[in-house]
Amino acid sequence: MTLIPADQLATEQIQGSPTGSSPIQATTQSPSKVLVVEPHPTLRTVLVQRLRQDGQLAAAVGSAEEAVDLCRDQSPDLLVSAELLEKSSALRLAQQLGCSVIVLTARTGVEPVVGLLDDGADDVLRKPFGLEELAARCRTLLKRGRIGLQERVAVGPLEVHLLLRQVTLREKPVELSPREFALLCALLMPPGMVRSRHELLRMAWPPFSGGPRSVDTQVLTLRRKLEQAGLGDGGGITTVRQHGYRFSLDNLPT
Repeated sequence: MTLIPADQLATEQIQGSPTGSSPIQATTQSPSKVLVVEPHPTLRTVLVQRLRQDGQLAAAVGSAEEAVDLCRDQSPDLLVSAELLEKSSALRLAQQLGCSVIVLTARTGVEPVVGLLDDGADDVLRKPFGLEELAARCRTLLKRGRIGLQERVAVGPLEVHLLLRQVTLREKPVELSPREFALLCALLMPPGMVRSRHELLRMAWPPFSGGPRSVDTQVLTLRRKLEQAGLGDGGGITTVRQHGYRFSLDNLPT
């Protein structure tokens, strides 16, 4: 996936990348792909430089339209975006690209930050901010998502085989639809973490499909199947009122 057009490479490519290579591409070590969307050229270049120091395949564009155009084949692992973009917003863009997002905002006060988090932002950073703080927040979110690179995830008696797209409980198969499988994987990133409906929608549904009620319906179906398979009351999925859902490690049968 190439996130910086060829005509921008001269000004935004950071020294040290292989000549002629894309700033974001698949490698055997599966480095994380980070896309910065920031209208100000100087700031986005500085952000890309800092993120690349951590070994991330970081790239930058100046608008939501450029981001969508450059991510047609594959979404980044993480979006770092200014809150307000021409004809779009950071949250809308993250939903469209199907990735986690750190929102950069210039607004002051607690309420705007709380509002962004409630609406689905994975993290919010208020301008002006330190580069080291941004880098640390990116590392945290990317580490949280590394489950997707594992072959197998085991939680108690439940095993999820990510590459085979199979689920087993005490070595017996559990039949799930593709959407239910994606939802279960989202709840296991990582186990015990509360996920809002907006987060689950972004992680387990294609862009612009479904809504919060779709999440509730699929959670109900997933719970029923896990219960029937023998995973106990609620299938290990608990509702966190006014927040969302989590896959609980508590009281799981052995």
